[in-house]
Amino acid sequence: MLKRYPSIQSMQAFLAAARARSFSAAARQLALTHSAVSQQIRTLEDFVGQPLFLRAGGRVELTDAGVLFANQLADGFERIDHALSSVRERRVPNRLMLDVDPELAQNWLEARLPELVAALPDTTLTVLSAPRHERGVFERVDLALRYGYGEWDGFENTLICGDLLTAVASPALLARYGLTAPLDPDVLMRLPLLGYTKRSWIPWLTAAGLDAVEPQAVAVFDNAAGLIAAAASGVGVGLARGLLAADLRRAGKLVALTDVSIPTHYNLYAVWPRDKTARVAPIVELVTAMATRAQNGG
Repeated sequence: MLKRYPSIQSMQAFLAAARARSFSAAARQLALTHSAVSQQIRTLEDFVGQPLFLRAGGRVELTDAGVLFANQLADGFERIDHALSSVRERRVPNRLMLDVDPELAQNWLEARLPELVAALPDTTLTVLSAPRHERGVFERVDLALRYGYGEWDGFENTLICGDLLTAVASPALLARYGLTAPLDPDVLMRLPLLGYTKRSWIPWLTAAGLDAVEPQAVAVFDNAAGLIAAAASGVGVGLARGLLAADLRRAGKLVALTDVSIPTHYNLYAVWPRDKTARVAPIVELVTAMATRAQNGG
């Protein structure tokens, strides 16, 4: 049901009279007659159901209700002024809300933000990193970059890139053990190893022709970005996605230790509401191109 409100003119007349403690002064300020101001205030009092002024001997004083209303109303007009000034004669910028998988945001997106922002002229980009299990975020954003299996029913999605898992470590770790890459897989397994709560070493061990027994790790992470950072700092050897480790490998802070790589089944997708397809298509194309360049060493 639509609410009824007093007129803006009656509230302006009330505020002017409340500040001046005079209907005549308010009339001069508003370029109205005394009777017009008096009528506006009387209409306002009828609306609120009680007097806002005490009238005596040509002077007016606010009632308790009038004091309360004047204080609240002044704040309300300030907010209206702020709202109007924020849009009056100003072009409101476009906004794009992007949700990014926390691991991708930590390890990959940051270095590519300048290119992404440059591709969105006159647009304010808001970047979120909602928890991976929070599906409701897809309804609140324009585009999400998420790791998964492409299982987002009710939303459009496309695979950004497939990926490979490769054993990586820092040059400092190799130097500490007097080793040079590439290593035989059995030699690699004698180095300190890093674990990831969402991934087993067993598929990689099978591909390397070694016993499929989960090895003991010196540290275990529930975040792939944390694992990669630990590997780069020399803590141990970790299995890393090519996309997330690409920048550190290019900078020489991580090296691939063997030729053994295995495909990932949990890959990076772009996900978006169906009514946003045209809006996000250029961004999806750009992110796909950036991911391809990263995987190819660019």
